[in-house]
Amino acid sequence: MGVTHPFHPLFGQQLPCVGRRANRHGPRLLIQSLDGAVWSIPPQWTDLTSEDPEVGMGGGQALLRFTDLIELANLVEMFRAKRSCQHKMPRKDKYAAIVKQTTPHGGQNG
Repeated sequence: MGVTHPFHPLFGQQLPCVGRRANRHGPRLLIQSLDGAVWSIPPQWTDLTSEDPEVGMGGGQALLRFTDLIELANLVEMFRAKRSCQHKMPRKDKYAAIVKQTTPHGGQNG
């Protein structure tokens, strides 16, 4: 089985499929690389599935399908919202000074 996803580290290699499983993202194939490591990849990233019509119509020009771009935009928005939420968390004044007062210094007892 060949890995066809252009950004995967095993791209272009013909490797054995050693198992199948499913997770919340859908079906996965377990492939074994030459160094013995087992990788879990979606079947769409291999030559076991037919080419996606959107990719075929793009003539190799498009790196992502429209649905992939929407999923990426949603993921970026989720991380952006999470990050802005973390910046709004209240912080204690002079936190570093409080830590300095309560942390023992280099072998001193006190």
